[in-house]
Amino acid sequence: MERHLTFATILFACLFAQGVSAQDHGVRIFAQTSGAVAWVETISADSLHRSRSSGVVLKHRKWLLTTFHGYQHGGVISARVGATSLLLGKVITADKEMDLVVMEIVSSIPHTAWAGVPDLATLTSDAIEPGADVYAIGNPNGAELTISYGLASGLRPFGVTGRKLLQFSAPVSEGNSGGALVDGKGRLLGLPTAWHADGGGQALNFALPMEAVFAAVASSRNDLPTPNEAWIKAARAYLAGNCAEAFILFAPFISNETPQQHDAAYRSARCLQRSGDLRSARNYYERLVEADPLDAKSMYRLGEVVFEQGEIQRGLELLQRAGRLKPELLTSTTWD
Repeated sequence: MERHLTFATILFACLFAQGVSAQDHGVRIFAQTSGAVAWVETISADSLHRSRSSGVVLKHRKWLLTTFHGYQHGGVISARVGATSLLLGKVITADKEMDLVVMEIVSSIPHTAWAGVPDLATLTSDAIEPGADVYAIGNPNGAELTISYGLASGLRPFGVTGRKLLQFSAPVSEGNSGGALVDGKGRLLGLPTAWHADGGGQALNFALPMEAVFAAVASSRNDLPTPNEAWIKAARAYLAGNCAEAFILFAPFISNETPQQHDAAYRSARCLQRSGDLRSARNYYERLVEADPLDAKSMYRLGEVVFEQGEIQRGLELLQRAGRLKPELLTSTTWD
């Protein structure tokens, strides 16, 4: 009996030591790399879209890496690492298919703070072994500099294009996009860019590998939209509360296949909802959700309209489903 107790005690001590060691390793990795992870904010040229996401500074190249989907509407982009603002220059590449934007970093404010930004080494996917430790660092749902731990699985085809992304198991959420995926030595492996939940608790997370980043930079693509004066005029009317004028100005963008078609329909629906024309607003929202079942904003507004029309149960179900797709809808008052 005493022998068994001694063995159990030793086994527990070993397992406890391993846990402490892994925890200490995470502390070291965070201290080593988090200073290169940026808080990124964008405001579209029409001022209708504001987003917060993550980015990574590649110091020796003076690059800020972030996702395209966070900056897809163009406009103004700003970034900081901790309390240090980054002065950004030209767009080096903006690749929609790769979901990547690379910006030139001109300097930091204050300038002396640049010395304190860590210079991350990089590692391409051919040197990553399946089962290797990985850490994802970013700003999920506005929680600045959050770290999570997991394992790398290797390159996998993703989406309809079959592009090769690095699969990993470290938990990520909206806002992690564009942050850092690093290995146990603090080397940058890629940028978290997509995730998928299978409904059974298994999260499938994917990062753009560094070789894809370098290839995108070499291509020098710029898929950012050029400003559309007619659209900006419609957006200004909407933001000023002139819904009658905005509704008319949005109409051509809805009837034609334009990049602004979805936005125009959503803003028109908001005008109808605000004016009390719930039936017409519902029609717009239902078509938007039918076209994109993951459109959480339209689903949330549809829930509001349905609830106000007296369909309490269905309205609540839509609101809850939208909240699961985009939790910040339930807590933020800044989205429209």
